[in-house]
Amino acid sequence: MNRMLSSASLLSNVNIPRKNENKLTKALFYAIIVASIGSIQFGYHLSELNAPQQVLSCSEFNIPSEGYPYDRTWLGKRGYKQCIPLNDEQIGIVTSVFCIGGILGSYFAASLANIYGRKFSSLMNCTLNIIGSLIIFNSNSYRSLIIGRILVGISCGALIVIIPLFIKEVAPSGWEGLLGTMTQICIRLGVLLTQGVALPLTDSYRWRWILFGSFLLAVLNLSMWFKVDESPKWLLAHGRVIDAKSSLCNLRGGTFEEAAQEIQKWQQQIESGDSLIEPTTTNSISGSNSLWKYLRDESNFKARHVITILLFGQQFCGINSIVLYGTKIISQLYPQNAIKINFSISLVNVLVTILVSLLIYSFPRKPLLMTSTISVSIAAFIMGMAMNYNKMNLLIVFSFIYMGVFTMGLNLLPFIIMREISSPQDMVLAQRYGTICNWVGTFIVAYTFPIIHDILSGYVFVIFAVTAASMSVYIWKRVPETKKHGAHYNDIRVSH
Repeated sequence: MNRMLSSASLLSNVNIPRKNENKLTKALFYAIIVASIGSIQFGYHLSELNAPQQVLSCSEFNIPSEGYPYDRTWLGKRGYKQCIPLNDEQIGIVTSVFCIGGILGSYFAASLANIYGRKFSSLMNCTLNIIGSLIIFNSNSYRSLIIGRILVGISCGALIVIIPLFIKEVAPSGWEGLLGTMTQICIRLGVLLTQGVALPLTDSYRWRWILFGSFLLAVLNLSMWFKVDESPKWLLAHGRVIDAKSSLCNLRGGTFEEAAQEIQKWQQQIESGDSLIEPTTTNSISGSNSLWKYLRDESNFKARHVITILLFGQQFCGINSIVLYGTKIISQLYPQNAIKINFSISLVNVLVTILVSLLIYSFPRKPLLMTSTISVSIAAFIMGMAMNYNKMNLLIVFSFIYMGVFTMGLNLLPFIIMREISSPQDMVLAQRYGTICNWVGTFIVAYTFPIIHDILSGYVFVIFAVTAASMSVYIWKRVPETKKHGAHYNDIRVSH
């Protein structure tokens, strides 16, 4: 009898591989799709003012051929204004305050998600997105547009932090890299979706329905989250062992006993001192282990300098001038088909993002990033000259090239390199700092581009070209190859 018990005890400690441990089940696929819709919401809001900007701001009246007096439309009868008078500076502010919300949302998101869970935090952010979207849709004033854009910015800023955490924690072994690229792909899909919705709706009668699309997307995402299990790793990290086993069993399939075996491995990992979930720091700006301490720490100066240049530089190459104002840029030379061309550019962006996401981890970082920045510089310069000399076809062709070569390297590599050059103890703060740099860079471009473009016209793209060329020189001299040679943050050679 004792021998039988001893044998059973030994068997219970044997880690029998689970049949579905590396399998992407229907439940897991559904969970990843639901989470990724949050990234689509981000892309939608980022670009939602692009196509309708001129009719929204009363800069242009575009009445469909079958149109009749606005006060007889459904919107007109309910007191919605046909447009909201905005000058270039106000357009820049309405567009860019999304980034202010994004900074707030992304800064606190990881800490809140670690306290309340990935699912509950996502539900709250979808709810905030619904409220903000309705405010934007119902706006009849400049002020209400700003309020709505800040709220959706907070929601989207939080979602794009929480979503990668959730996907990383539920992804089967071997799928982490591929599924980790879903965030960027879905952001581009969100931009594409906005441009697709705008194709039939960008006129002085129906532009508000483009903004209503984000409300529908948030409602869909909210309802779908209720059928998704919480991250089993988050549950286990908070001592909810039974819930963790149930969640893992539902997501990965197989039996409850098989799930229990994998949970046991995770418990051993916790006991050995490893963390199952992404660690976070205090929310205090000046507290211990804070962002302020990270900024003052001389030991990470070199890595921090590289992160600053790459994450700001990514935005100062001007890519979001196309995402946020592409229709306005193209309409100067080709007003009849500007929205269709902008949609096509977004489609190419999605396709290139998918291709790059599949291949980017196979190539050395530095040559690919330099190739991207040099190509962006050339494309931006030619676009600027084409705008100044009214070369319509040249502008269109190089708008596609500009978007494609940016996506080839500058889109993803700064974030990858940011992680690879940071020490383990600084990883979370480095990511938080880099995200803030990126948001601030986006804000600056979003706010200043309409103003500078009206003053300099195509020469604003020459500025972007010079920035990209300067980045190429910096990368060549100061950024290490983090893949081929396995460079560590201490190996970065940056002169003080």
